[in-house]
Amino acid sequence: MAEPKAVLDQSSFQRMSADMEAYDEKREIVIKHSRDILKSSKQAIFAMHRGNMDEASEKLEVADQVIQQLAPLIMEEPTLRHGSFSSAMEEYAEAQCFRHFLTAGTLVALEELNFVDRDEYLGGVVDFTGEVTRYAVVMATKRDVARVEECRNIVDAISGELIQFSFRNSPLRKKYDSLKYNLKKLEHTLYELSLVGPLRAFNLSAGDDEPSAENDTSHC
Repeated sequence: MAEPKAVLDQSSFQRMSADMEAYDEKREIVIKHSRDILKSSKQAIFAMHRGNMDEASEKLEVADQVIQQLAPLIMEEPTLRHGSFSSAMEEYAEAQCFRHFLTAGTLVALEELNFVDRDEYLGGVVDFTGEVTRYAVVMATKRDVARVEECRNIVDAISGELIQFSFRNSPLRKKYDSLKYNLKKLEHTLYELSLVGPLRAFNLSAGDDEPSAENDTSHC
């Protein structure tokens, strides 16, 4: 009696199952190590806000090493870039932008960053304006008007470039809206600082006109 004819290629399904298992293993590796990139980048930003640039550089070096480890996997399976890895790279780009601004006063270019793609860079740049705004508030409490102006100028320059983009309803659209808020806050901070100077000068002038205790003879 003849064997029944196979209605499907069982070996083909076995290969697909093995491929999916291998893909899931790679995905778990990417997710796990993406957390390390994200954590190190956040720690770097926190260190920079505390003025500890050495610690920030160390944290970013850790992130760089993890990125180098994951790069071959991402290039082999490009779809693994979406999700955890891309979010981590966006945070990494933000941290690198902040460090470059604090040390050089300019925005780091996409081409200078390690394995960052266009959308990750743009997302990081917009988030970077939030860090700049927080930094500017600290500088404002120190009455460092020049530094606050530098913060406003770089956010204004970024806004001027991104306004030419067509983000439509992408996640970058919402991020761009936050950039406009950051710019407005920086403008308001500078305005308040402009009022502090004249007010302080007025108070000092008024104080000079007040009689000193040794010259006050009204009690005699």
